[in-house]
Amino acid sequence: MRTKSIVITSVIILLITLSAIIYAVLNNSSAGSGDIVLKELKSSSAVHINFSEKPTILLAFTSWCPYCNEDAPKIVSLYEKYKDKVNIYGINMLYRDDLDEVINYVDIHNIKYPILLDETGDTHRYLGEPAFPALLFMNSEGVIIDEIIGSTDIEIIEDSFINLMDNF
Repeated sequence: MRTKSIVITSVIILLITLSAIIYAVLNNSSAGSGDIVLKELKSSSAVHINFSEKPTILLAFTSWCPYCNEDAPKIVSLYEKYKDKVNIYGINMLYRDDLDEVINYVDIHNIKYPILLDETGDTHRYLGEPAFPALLFMNSEGVIIDEIIGSTDIEIIEDSFINLMDNF
């Protein structure tokens, strides 16, 4: 009986994984190769993300997300380590957040990379409406080539940083 439940569990995990891969492939074919222009938190100026400049990582987050808070120090650490080699943009889903809380979140975590505000949800929809936090690794055409959804170990995140830089 135990073997049967292990097989069933394995099949379910395999189906979920395959579904996620198919979803990501279909989303990646429609997302990307466009411009993202959003207002920057501190300056309120419009920022145009230039994907062709250098490897680009987008971090979709909200201030109230416990996993976003868990991963924030990891991303800050990796930003400090790789800021000359990659562009990192935090994209806050302001349409689902509170501006004062976002400002507090940035201060608490000592975030130095640009925080852009998705005030309408249009960018979130354009990126495929990923859960939070979502690290999206973009190629030079603005197409998602890798993603990490949810909280994970810093080593896994760093491996994706390195893979993006190696394949840019």
